[in-house]
Amino acid sequence: MMGNSKVPVLATTCSREEIAAALDEQGCVVIENASPHSTMDAIRAELAAYADDAAFGVSEFEGISTRRTGSCVLRSPTYRTIARHRAILAAGQHVFHGATAWGLSSTELIEIFPGQGGQPVHRDQWKYDYVDLPIEVDVEAMWAVTDFTEQNGATRLMPGSHRLPNDLRPAFDETVPAEMSKGSVLLYLGSMYHGGGANQSDEVRIGLSLQHAVGWVSRAEQFMLECPPAVVKDWDDELVRFIGYQMAGDSLGVYGDSQDPMAAVHPERNYPKGWVVTEGADEHL
Repeated sequence: MMGNSKVPVLATTCSREEIAAALDEQGCVVIENASPHSTMDAIRAELAAYADDAAFGVSEFEGISTRRTGSCVLRSPTYRTIARHRAILAAGQHVFHGATAWGLSSTELIEIFPGQGGQPVHRDQWKYDYVDLPIEVDVEAMWAVTDFTEQNGATRLMPGSHRLPNDLRPAFDETVPAEMSKGSVLLYLGSMYHGGGANQSDEVRIGLSLQHAVGWVSRAEQFMLECPPAVVKDWDDELVRFIGYQMAGDSLGVYGDSQDPMAAVHPERNYPKGWVVTEGADEHL
């Protein structure tokens, strides 16, 4: 097992190279004060009514005293302004550097209420049927919508565990808390052993949990059902591609007659047709 080393922390002014090095070495990193408090407050306010209607968990893994609210990219215009935050882009572009496409996989506002115990330690990549993957296919982010402390249930991780075998079941006390102030963001790999912390405080710990995946795996959330073409036609093109309106590899994700899926959003535009439309795809044939 790994030692209980601390989660690395970088300043908001950190470089792309520093983020990449932390992810390579420890599999996780906190970027302090990456967004202003006002952004976190706006996201919380925009999702509040939906959170009030969301269900609490029904299992130890979900958390009996944990409430999860999805569809955040649709429901929170403010979140959309930071969906492609420079720290997230730096992480994804580094980890997925050999892929033709990557993007958002799921969004979830997670509220851990007082009395909630620690979540079983796991890897997010286990959603792919516990396959022992040879490369990284996930990069996750957790925005601190409120302060994250050890007492209120800060996410817990095993730094360096992205290099461990896939069949481990680490204990809670083998993890360390990713304590961070409101507006900070935790980045970690899908192979990182981690879990939600136990909330032993009298306050609710709120985080915006995001998963990002390489383009050739299935997205965890059905964005294209939640955000159909009529909804996203006025959104920024890069964000629209980021949620799934893009091709990957040489011929994955085509629309209609081998068209770019953006043609469904903007039929008035002249997008290229054909399977091999990804830049550089011919080099792999």
